[in-house]
Amino acid sequence: MQKIINYLDDAAKLYDALALLPMQKCNSRSHMIKQLIAKLKNKLTDDKK
Repeated sequence: MQKIINYLDDAAKLYDALALLPMQKCNSRSHMIKQLIAKLKNKLTDDKK
């Protein structure tokens, strides 16, 4: 699960870099990926309890 989170974090950083260009879709993809990362991290901590 941690590898998936790391992969998604790298993808979000890539879309953040592309969002500097006038591309709204990259900005929204980055936001969606960050939301998914937060959800997975919460699930990971809940599973550890």
